[in-house]
Amino acid sequence: MREIAAQEGVDNNSYVSRMMNLMVLAPDIVEAILDDALPDHLTLFDIAVDPPALWEGQEALISNRHPG
Repeated sequence: MREIAAQEGVDNNSYVSRMMNLMVLAPDIVEAILDDALPDHLTLFDIAVDPPALWEGQEALISNRHPG
């Protein structure tokens, strides 16, 4: 991540890490981001910091419920 950050001119690799987390999002979440349709309780930063690994958990974030 340091190499990518350096190549992209980013001061630290935490930004790169957050952007890489966005690459594993469930398709409906990507669509909600692109349509600017995330629920009010959720921001892009919230999703990028530490998204659940499984799509079910990610979708639970959008619906404001716990996976189960």
